[in-house]
Amino acid sequence: MKRLSSIGLYGLCLLLAACGGSGSSSSGDPAPSPNPDGPDEPGETVWADGEIQVLSNRADLISGGDALINIVVDDPALLEGARVTVGKRDAGAGLHRTGDTLGGLIGGLTEGENTVTVTLADGSLLQRTLINHPIGGPVFSGPQIQPWTCTNAAAEDAFCNQPVEYRFKYVPADRLQALITGFDPMNPGLPGAFQDYDPDNPPPADQIASVTTDQDVEVPFIVRVETGVINRDHYQIMALYQPDQSWSALAPQPQWNGKLLIHHGGNVGVSYGPGEPPNGDIAGTAPEGAEMLLGDSISVALGRGFITLSTAQANLGHNVNLVTAAESLMMAKERIVEQYGPLRYAIGTGCSGGAIAQQHIANAYPGIYQGLIVQCSYPDVWTTATQFADYHLLSRYFGNQLPENPTDLLSVITSLLTSGTIPALQWSAFYGHLPVNPVVSDLAFFPSAYPTQDQCPGLADGVPVYHPEDRPDGLRCGLIDYMVNQFGTRSPSVWSANEQALGRGFTGIPLDNVGVQYGLEALRDGTITPQQFLTVNREIGGFDVDIRHRPERTVADPEALRNAYRTGAINTAEHLANVPIIDLRGPDPGLAHDAYHSWQMRERLIRTQGHADNHVIWFGAFPLAGDTVYTTEALLVMDRWLSDIEADSEPGAIEEKVVARKPIQARDRCLSVSSLLGADGPIVPFTGNLLYPDPLIPGLDLSLLPPPPPELGVVVDAVTAQVCGLDLSALGLPGIVGDLLSPITDIIAGLQQTVVQTRFGTPRTVAGDDITTLVNKCQLKPVDPADYPSGLLSGIPDPDAFAAQVAEIFPDGVCDYSLPGVGRVPTETWLQYGTAEQVITGGAPFTGDAGGSRQGWASPAFGVGL
Repeated sequence: MKRLSSIGLYGLCLLLAACGGSGSSSSGDPAPSPNPDGPDEPGETVWADGEIQVLSNRADLISGGDALINIVVDDPALLEGARVTVGKRDAGAGLHRTGDTLGGLIGGLTEGENTVTVTLADGSLLQRTLINHPIGGPVFSGPQIQPWTCTNAAAEDAFCNQPVEYRFKYVPADRLQALITGFDPMNPGLPGAFQDYDPDNPPPADQIASVTTDQDVEVPFIVRVETGVINRDHYQIMALYQPDQSWSALAPQPQWNGKLLIHHGGNVGVSYGPGEPPNGDIAGTAPEGAEMLLGDSISVALGRGFITLSTAQANLGHNVNLVTAAESLMMAKERIVEQYGPLRYAIGTGCSGGAIAQQHIANAYPGIYQGLIVQCSYPDVWTTATQFADYHLLSRYFGNQLPENPTDLLSVITSLLTSGTIPALQWSAFYGHLPVNPVVSDLAFFPSAYPTQDQCPGLADGVPVYHPEDRPDGLRCGLIDYMVNQFGTRSPSVWSANEQALGRGFTGIPLDNVGVQYGLEALRDGTITPQQFLTVNREIGGFDVDIRHRPERTVADPEALRNAYRTGAINTAEHLANVPIIDLRGPDPGLAHDAYHSWQMRERLIRTQGHADNHVIWFGAFPLAGDTVYTTEALLVMDRWLSDIEADSEPGAIEEKVVARKPIQARDRCLSVSSLLGADGPIVPFTGNLLYPDPLIPGLDLSLLPPPPPELGVVVDAVTAQVCGLDLSALGLPGIVGDLLSPITDIIAGLQQTVVQTRFGTPRTVAGDDITTLVNKCQLKPVDPADYPSGLLSGIPDPDAFAAQVAEIFPDGVCDYSLPGVGRVPTETWLQYGTAEQVITGGAPFTGDAGGSRQGWASPAFGVGL
């Protein structure tokens, strides 16, 4: 402890601040100067050796008026009788001594800066500044989307804030009886695993199932469901809960294991009002109510002692904006830490859009998740948007579209007959995929791109929606416009007539097809003719700012393109080495969830990390999902993976521990057969949750089967891998044998990957891009005759003459995929986009030192605490 006279204090504080502070002040702030809101006693001021840790979030990102803090000093005896104030208000009522620390929840924080002062037993001080933000947001996402209509009846203000609500559910002791009595033949699917529970009128105790957590705590299987509003939208927290007992952050109920499962919804979309938090592993991709059949890691997690979380804003089908999605999860995690207690780690799960949200957010806002379970995944929205935009343009040219009404039928038939290509066969040569996939993607996803949607989700009646001719000043309701803070607006040099009339640019477009030679690989292998290649590329066209077709190619707006990479909207996978990823994948012949996306993400990881040792692919026969037991089994394996990392107290980066602590069960698989032989099994394939964790049929106990040696599962996976990948290396054959067999096995492996895995390509891979498809706008090169086949059989007897025809279509050159994409820059993590009133377009890093923050987000081994 250092004693300074009040006369010399001010100057020394300035010196310490300039040098970054000293050990005598709270970590994260420079040594504080006398504060007008703090103690004002005259005389000597003493700064203690210690720190005020902010467990629930960064000290400058607090929301909702409270924070969980922990006070640590070199001499713990000084904590006895310590006084804690916020400004001049006493804030110590919620603090309690635990061992050598003093901690708890402090409330009543005002918006903006709040000075927390700790006066220790000897009169010495610790001080720390917290910056509190409104619970309605924003915290770091900048100006919020407007207009926003609060549809929740309990809303108290324009931010849709409402009192927190609690209800209870329970699992019946006889699930089979509950299934039979709860089945409704008028509604397809099965009843959910839980039934409503009334604490004032509970069912008899023997009618409630009991469950034993992974910490060997046995309790009735009763779950409390907390719902409320954060960041203008709904959230949901569920926890295994004993209604007759209290719970606080410092004294949680014993059945909680300190772990968090975050689940997400599918699809992509936008909304202008609150939505519902998704439920189910494949919410948004399959109907709710089929969890028992299709898998349900959420109820398994609850039974093991997890808390579960979902937010509407992190549901990509409701909110395509990854920044506000990350913001909502950050705020919700803060609430969990403050109300339930510090976390050990958090696992994400979700299919389709739920997989995108995880991989997007984990790369741009690392620390929110410690492990990812992605299913029927894509790596991001905005390279996938390029794929679907290409599908749409090609389908328009081919006439491969469903008529919107009977009057369109004739034009569709005319297009089919006049496109100059053989339907289906040659379409696939351009698509890189079976032709049904482009139609499905157009129906399921592409309509969300239009700014002219008649039924704009969540929009209040009477708000005009944009129409180029009828309402040019209306609200643009599309995916791109929802990303304006990230992408920025278009330069005046390219403004459309409507933009010029309004005097402002619309949101920039990060998509481009200038120089793309559609069907190039199909031309080279003889699947299409030279004339078909020329005609398609001459006539395919592109999109204008209103996502309307035009004869010219789509031209990306440079700022939007660069910002798409910089903000993480295009997932370059540069910041994913700190998270284990289990990717669950099944075949997809044409449901717009291409199997190749799993290997696309793997290749992106290899390009940035030099390896993909933190990435596991479980393939299976069940369409899209792989197997109905995969989500449950992946939860168990991911839990083991993370708990092994958590237990590693040795020095080392989290990226190293992710690989070093990878369990044997975290290995690539082709079929789910080895789930019968797993350490947590046997788990019977394709049974969903009918048999796990407790068989639906009373008396059936699969645990009575003798546990097999773990090596047997490895052998089974190695053998079954031959079914869909012919991975001879897994069999341990001598190198010379593999070399001798490769001329045959390479061909077979290619067929297996296409026929079994349905690992197809995209229009861009056919045009020459590689599997990473990270080039949203290519660099150009002059047309080169050597790029095209020559000879009579190819139909190009004179390559120079053919190249001249290509150059007429591409006067500025064609794509050179050996070079990085135009505008590609590294993704920057934890960017902030301004305040409610002022935007920082494209984001900026946080300023200031946030040391001693977020220790409540995960155990120390994960390196989340700042």
